[in-house]
Amino acid sequence: MSMRWGVLATIPLTFWVTLALMPPELAQIDEKHVLWQASSYGAIEIARNLMWDSHPPLYYWLVHLWWEIGGFDRPYAYRVLSILLGLTALPLAFQLGKQTAGPRIGMWTVILIALNPFYIFQLFLIRMYGGVIALGAASTWVWLLLLRRPSTRRWLAWMILQGILLFTHYYSVLLLLCQIVILGLYRPRGWQIGLMISTLLWGAFGLWLLQAYAGSMENTVRNLSAIPVRPRPWEVLEHFWASWLTGPLSDGHFARAAGLATALGALAVWICKGLRKRTPLPVQWQLIGMVSWLPLAMGAGIALRWPFFGARYFAMVLIPFLVWVITPIALRARWFVITFLVPGLISLPAMPLIQSFPDAGDTKEIAAMQILGDEDPILIQAWWHSLWPEYPRFRSYDWNDPRQRAIVLSQHPSFWFIGVTLYRGNWEGWVTDLQRTHTVDFYTEIDHFVPERRATVIHFTRKAQPVRWDPFPVRWENGLQLRAIGRIDESAKPGHPLRIALRMSTDRPLTSRWTLFLHLVDEHGQLWSNWDAEPEPGVQHWAPGQTIEVHRSLLIPLYTPPGRYRLQIGWYPTGAPGFPRLPLEGGASNSLIIGEIEVHPRVDPARVGSLSAGPVEVEPPVARMVQGIDGWRLEVQVRWRSRSYARISGWQVMLRTPDGSTPLQRAYRIPDATVVTPGWLTEIWISPPLSGTRPALSVLEILYEGHRIIERPVWIFPADTGWVYGWVFLNRFPR
Repeated sequence: MSMRWGVLATIPLTFWVTLALMPPELAQIDEKHVLWQASSYGAIEIARNLMWDSHPPLYYWLVHLWWEIGGFDRPYAYRVLSILLGLTALPLAFQLGKQTAGPRIGMWTVILIALNPFYIFQLFLIRMYGGVIALGAASTWVWLLLLRRPSTRRWLAWMILQGILLFTHYYSVLLLLCQIVILGLYRPRGWQIGLMISTLLWGAFGLWLLQAYAGSMENTVRNLSAIPVRPRPWEVLEHFWASWLTGPLSDGHFARAAGLATALGALAVWICKGLRKRTPLPVQWQLIGMVSWLPLAMGAGIALRWPFFGARYFAMVLIPFLVWVITPIALRARWFVITFLVPGLISLPAMPLIQSFPDAGDTKEIAAMQILGDEDPILIQAWWHSLWPEYPRFRSYDWNDPRQRAIVLSQHPSFWFIGVTLYRGNWEGWVTDLQRTHTVDFYTEIDHFVPERRATVIHFTRKAQPVRWDPFPVRWENGLQLRAIGRIDESAKPGHPLRIALRMSTDRPLTSRWTLFLHLVDEHGQLWSNWDAEPEPGVQHWAPGQTIEVHRSLLIPLYTPPGRYRLQIGWYPTGAPGFPRLPLEGGASNSLIIGEIEVHPRVDPARVGSLSAGPVEVEPPVARMVQGIDGWRLEVQVRWRSRSYARISGWQVMLRTPDGSTPLQRAYRIPDATVVTPGWLTEIWISPPLSGTRPALSVLEILYEGHRIIERPVWIFPADTGWVYGWVFLNRFPR
């Protein structure tokens, strides 16, 4: 009874340890792929897509159901699902160890698994591997029971587990084939009916493979061929041994040395103690060895033909293999079992170093999207450009799917589009056609060291008919004329577009191209937002006397304080940096005030942990490591408001590292103003490119007028090293 309570106690302990060690955002791009599939498609579409992917659909369906139930928009909500699935491995590990050689072996198995970095890593990944570890233990435990005391209930349980494993992880086929062959050799009661019904399950799986094999194989081989290693079969086995001991985040040299030392020590103890204590090993131990080593050997042999060698592929045999390893050691020299814990305990502190970065490219432009239109959805051409869920306010839709494209266009007055610059020919015509009904108020091209990840980012706002047209006759020196202003929006909130229409003409043919600017300025003439672009069609195509209706929209940044603002328009030669501007007739001015608008505050409830100091209140910052074209940076989102007058220039964000303090800069220039803002203002601060060869625990400080308000620790991942979690011997390499 005491051991059972001990097993139960390890479940919440492992849960909280995993929560403490898991990264707050996405750790790797595969997780984004899971969430993209689960949140963007229905069950049938997911299955169709996965016919060109590396996995069966069952886990993806489960994540999709989780998304449907909760509509969660943060990665940790999906990590919790994976953790809950994987934690069932702990009581199953106890049962498998107990069935093999008694309750003490079961308890040792639970202890080693609960503190194993490989297991904890698979627990918090938004992948199927944590559940596969539990399913492999469950299948092997029920299989052992069938060999000893078969019953209808156990046959049924084993067949259900077969079906779940087959449609969760392809490599589970190796484990199940071994179990079926051994059942056929031992022939326990009911084996004919049991194996006959199993044939039906395998038939259904075969039908799936007929559709999915070619596409899955092509996709998987292409992706895994990018890892610069081609191991031989014995190296695959060595890698699995080192990975389960030290986890995928340990240094590769340490993993290889620790794996070799532990293996030699275990072998020496086994031989020496075996000569003195001739304790017979139970037959269950031999059976466990067969269903552990045969799948490992077959999987290692596959590496001779295809680049499949990750230790996680063998997740289904992790617990059976561990039981097989520790049983002879625990029966003959219990003290040595502790040595299996040491490499893992050394590696566990590396877990918080996993960081995420957006794939869309340069940090500065992603920051612009956050402060210009943080609630608008995104149509993306390629799933790797999805900003959700690292940036949860951005919901991503598949541009390639006509149904999802129609949803965005019909239900959202404004949205972002991210296209692959390399494949511009696929979407450029669609963008041109869309401008008949939408205005463009943001455009940029983002560089990336991978050509397919270079992105073109555009923000669209749907055109609207003006509430009224106000006559406003004005002429510029070159003959361009403003006839009337169409009032659409008299006010706006930060993060939303402001729309306006202009009726314009020219009294003479124009041969030069001119850019029309629209500026939002405060009472002191400071610029808070602008959009400069040629009208459509360009002025060189205007016929004299023809009235052209020009629609414009202007994104109001989230850092804009509430108050009255002026709208200004004007012209300058296309290609010039904003100057020289075209003077109005008579030369009185080179910009024209066309009205005023009211910017309302964004009044949201404060997040838990908000702190006040003097006139300002600031929320806990959101910090993440991001990678741009020039390396790794720390990006910090700061939201603040003021009860009385506060200076925007009074804020400072500092990163204190072991090498000294580094000031962060605002992603975009904000006018220095003294404001009273009951609503939240959002700013993005970005560090210079960070350097260093080792991970470092640093401190993020937020100060106002020199007074520190917030101080919190952050991990800084090294800028000049990379990470491959599929091959632990090469998981730290120069960029």
